[in-house]
Amino acid sequence: MPTEEKKISIGDYEKIMSDRNIFNQIVYTPLSEALRLLDERQKDKELMVKVEKLLKGDIPEVLKNKKCGVQFRQIATPNNDAKNFLKITEGFNLVPLFFEYHNDKFSSNNHFKRSLGQLHIQGRINKKDEYQIEKITIMDFNKHNGKRLKEVITYWNEPIIDFHRKLFGVCNLNNQNFYDMSEWVKKHGAKPENYYKQFFLLFICFGILFENFPTAGEDKNFSKEIILPAFESVLGLVGIKPLIVPIPPMDMENDDYWILYHPVIKSALNIK
Repeated sequence: MPTEEKKISIGDYEKIMSDRNIFNQIVYTPLSEALRLLDERQKDKELMVKVEKLLKGDIPEVLKNKKCGVQFRQIATPNNDAKNFLKITEGFNLVPLFFEYHNDKFSSNNHFKRSLGQLHIQGRINKKDEYQIEKITIMDFNKHNGKRLKEVITYWNEPIIDFHRKLFGVCNLNNQNFYDMSEWVKKHGAKPENYYKQFFLLFICFGILFENFPTAGEDKNFSKEIILPAFESVLGLVGIKPLIVPIPPMDMENDDYWILYHPVIKSALNIK
């Protein structure tokens, strides 16, 4: 690590957020190293007991006795983001697991949540080397803003959670593992600033989190105000980093690529 970066403490949030390379080195762990560390840590009984005590024994059963790769989304859906996650985890013999948060509230102002209700379907690449995108709105945003996601329905009265679950089958991605973290999140403070410390503790030795945290755009303050403080807190408690691996391509942080769907999903909408 360059000398200048060695001088930067985890508390220098402004500096970390201003340089993507520094953020990456502090927060992320390369996949090959994360796989090795997960194996070592799960064999370290003292560490496992310490983390379990810090979590007061509240470890989701689906994480126990397995080597899991985890993606955390309010609702799992087979967009490019999820498909890249599945490709990586399955290629390295990790059990892919989707953590969800069905009790979270819908907001059309949130980029990801809006994409659950307005599907971005990937088309051909045009002369400007850009994807042609077809947008299909499947729900009434005004009617559902502020409602819990488990209460949101499509225009044809199908729960939006059920609709996105069905898309996995349409994309031939059957038999996935889903776990609603709503009760766990509630027990650990409900708000991100309260539960993310405990959430990161899970990835000291109970799995690997696959996530790309933004350092620019509309969600960058989430990384600065929630992610970095929680990360620093875990470092202070345990002395080692939670295992967080980014999903490539990382140079498309603010691109709609992540929320794009394959045109095959049109069959679920009876659209050709």
